[in-house]
Amino acid sequence: MAQIETLARQAWQLREQGYAINDIANVMGRPTSAIERWIGCWLVIAGQAPPWHEGLNTHIVLYLKKAGITSREALVAAWENGDIKRGQSSEINVSRLVELRNWLEDSGSEVPEAPPRTMIIDLSPEAEVALNHLKRVTGQPASQLISRLLVEADELNRSD
Repeated sequence: MAQIETLARQAWQLREQGYAINDIANVMGRPTSAIERWIGCWLVIAGQAPPWHEGLNTHIVLYLKKAGITSREALVAAWENGDIKRGQSSEINVSRLVELRNWLEDSGSEVPEAPPRTMIIDLSPEAEVALNHLKRVTGQPASQLISRLLVEADELNRSD
């Protein structure tokens, strides 16, 4: 399909520059019927809007379609209503939720914060001392410090 789009765009551009169909056919080495068809196709292709889910992972898009979410507005409503939750299905894990949230924010939606998840972690004595020191220095609660450090470490790891 991409090749047809390219040929259609080229034929359209030549036509816009004032070339006759026969001249375009000669330049492109194709029959005039193909050139006429491509120019007609370009009018359709150029008028098409990208799909509402452009930029989202295909697994997420398939899950959303299965869940009956077929528009950006429906996705925003489902997000705001709490209909999309981590662990809801195998397609919706934490990284997918973050991806959805980033996509919604990047496309201009105000997205409410997802509630934090309670977790039990084991800290070595050294890590506990470091955490207590950071709590005193920053005045932030332990959960906020750990969350921030994990997200920063993940971002560093992903940028490598």
